[in-house]
Amino acid sequence: MVERKVYVNEDGKVVIVCPHCGTSKTVSVAKFRPSRNALKVRCTCRSTFTVCLEFRAAYRKQIHLSGHYTKMPVSWGDMVVKNISLSGIGFETVTEHQLKVGDEVTVKFTLDDVSGSVVKKEVVVRVVKDKYIGCEFAERAHYDKALGFYLIS
Repeated sequence: MVERKVYVNEDGKVVIVCPHCGTSKTVSVAKFRPSRNALKVRCTCRSTFTVCLEFRAAYRKQIHLSGHYTKMPVSWGDMVVKNISLSGIGFETVTEHQLKVGDEVTVKFTLDDVSGSVVKKEVVVRVVKDKYIGCEFAERAHYDKALGFYLIS
């Protein structure tokens, strides 16, 4: 069975395109947020396929970069950045940590781009699953040029 990723727009709708015949249909999926992320679809051409709903507002790039985090006044540690977007990052701590949802943390790591851009950002912890930490950038008022170029490369 074919599996496709579809991005949900701000109105809670997706455009589903049949991979077999090309027929498209706009469907409201707001009622599935956040409990379901995959739907089994049957087209009018009788083909069946799965669509994975992506509710994220920003593209998330999978990466593997070393860095470190600091939570003032005394908590710090090494980390491996696993994914990044214009709105936040996900990282794994190398050792056990004391981070919890709502903590304000500073992260610092170097992108593997041509110029070796250093990223240092204030983030707010949104997800904690064992050593995995999902964070939202605390300040998104200005566009980060280096990060923007990195995400499209």
